[in-house]
Amino acid sequence: MKSVSNRTLVPHLQRVSTEKVQPGDCVVAFSRNDIFAIKREIETSTNYKCCVIYGKLPPQTRADQARLFNDQDSGYDILVASDAIGMGLNLNIRRIIFNSVFKFNGEKVVRLSHSEVKQISGRAGRRNSPYPNGEVSCRDPRDLPYISTCLSTEIEQIAQAGLLPTAAHIELFSDALGAYKLDDDHRNLHQVLRQFSAMATVQGDFFLCRQTEMRSIAKRLKHVPIPLRDAYTMCLSPTTEKSMKVLESFASKYSQGQVAGLPSRSVPKKAKSFDDLSYLCGLYADADLFLWLQLKFPPSNAVEAQAALARKEKTLEFINDALANTEQLKLDHSYIRQATRHRAIWEAENGGDMGGDHSGRMFHDGESSDHDEYSEEEQAIYM
Repeated sequence: MKSVSNRTLVPHLQRVSTEKVQPGDCVVAFSRNDIFAIKREIETSTNYKCCVIYGKLPPQTRADQARLFNDQDSGYDILVASDAIGMGLNLNIRRIIFNSVFKFNGEKVVRLSHSEVKQISGRAGRRNSPYPNGEVSCRDPRDLPYISTCLSTEIEQIAQAGLLPTAAHIELFSDALGAYKLDDDHRNLHQVLRQFSAMATVQGDFFLCRQTEMRSIAKRLKHVPIPLRDAYTMCLSPTTEKSMKVLESFASKYSQGQVAGLPSRSVPKKAKSFDDLSYLCGLYADADLFLWLQLKFPPSNAVEAQAALARKEKTLEFINDALANTEQLKLDHSYIRQATRHRAIWEAENGGDMGGDHSGRMFHDGESSDHDEYSEEEQAIYM
């Protein structure tokens, strides 16, 4: 028995195949294509249906998928998910099954840390759920020793907490830069944030958070003549790289005293592939960002706000339809090959393999060939 976050965890460490999944199981994977390939394999090799949860799905969709999984009469008995299952969702998970202990983090292939393994494992066996005693397993026997070590290791106490300056802090700092002639460009938020990060004195228990992300957004807005406080607020918006055009368009209109509208983009349509599903998620994020900006920077454009709400609803309808009919979407991907590649990359960069049974196949021996060398930057799931 191990105690994880005051919840009892039973590390039932054995290899699990798709034919052996049981109601309440959650298979954890770290890319969209892996998640849907595993879902498809489970649904074709068993009588079970799978819900999916990952970070780029709209929050409402994630909540709906969680509700279906938790409802024992819904017909959805298995969950295939990323570590987004740890983000504010109450889930009745009996057993966590790790697809792999390696993931691409946006920059390189890494192995899950001890705390990540324990945090994800701790989602099994939640108090007041039908499964009070959780179990942990994996599909590749080579991962067993590492998972076992992680579960028996105490999580290190959090050493630092993140601090985020307020708009008032940034304005005062900008004024000080100008008063003491420390920076000729003290009204350029990108430059102000850079200087603030360099000059701020933070006690050892704290650190400045979100600085890289905010500087990146500020750099994209540096040629838009808006007040420093407004630019700082925009840097706090729920913006992704793909939705930056929405923010830039809004900021440009706002700087000219005009009421912004939702930038034109293709209307939502029924998904025919998983790329289409990803595009629908992007459309939803665009509309969500636009409504956030409308709320933060009045006066709002009631007509455009209504149009954005309608787009969100229609997009959500197509997303939910795609998730309910994933067997109709085109997918050419081998999660087995992807996991093998990630393991080989990590082992090459970290001085050899991790030992174990190298003959271990994954879910079954009849996986299909996969020639899809997709971009990991596109398929990685960011939480």
